[in-house]
Amino acid sequence: MLQQFQFLDIVFLGIVVLLLVNRLRSVLGTRPSADNSVKNETGESSNIVEISEYRTLESTTGAKLKPDVAANADFEEDAEIVQSLKKIKEAFPVFDLVDFMQKAPRAFEYIASAFAKGDKESLKPLLSNDIYKSFEKVIDERYERHETAEFSLIGFKSIRLTDARLFGSEVELTVEFETEQTNIVKNADGEVIVGDPTYIETVTDIWTLKKDMRSDNPVWVLTATHSK
Repeated sequence: MLQQFQFLDIVFLGIVVLLLVNRLRSVLGTRPSADNSVKNETGESSNIVEISEYRTLESTTGAKLKPDVAANADFEEDAEIVQSLKKIKEAFPVFDLVDFMQKAPRAFEYIASAFAKGDKESLKPLLSNDIYKSFEKVIDERYERHETAEFSLIGFKSIRLTDARLFGSEVELTVEFETEQTNIVKNADGEVIVGDPTYIETVTDIWTLKKDMRSDNPVWVLTATHSK
């Protein structure tokens, strides 16, 4: 009889644990699976600046590049972009759109993370002077208020080329990133004053990146950014 009571106690405790686990999941959400998650990586700044050592979008997030960034992209939706890309390719045969579109999300994550951390040294070689000054001002103001920002990129929902231009030897590409992310700001006491760490928001950012095709520098510099 005693053994029966002990068995019932164990079953009861098991049910309580399951209910608690389900409750936590409903509050905090669940993490993406291994195929869909974006894992944090560490590396030397020189490797990161080259934007060549990051993971590819498809291999880690499971997201597929839209048809307009596929190897045989024809950009039927926008004839102007098609013509611009043809001019760029004719002028600079080494230009590789697919390679750029695979590396763009890596640059996005790195720049967004560095901005949240207030890492001005890492940001400077990746930003135009105007963009750097804007980022620097926000970082300095956060520092003066003793605030810290935390950014977590959950994944990319879509990546789309929206414009392509050629100015002499400089190529300028505009990309729309639709991402899932969390953003919070904490005060000096570690209290969250902006955002919700349990809320995953969908954000659409439009970035313009520029590169001098005659330069040996592999970096595409961020020259403009805004959100929808």
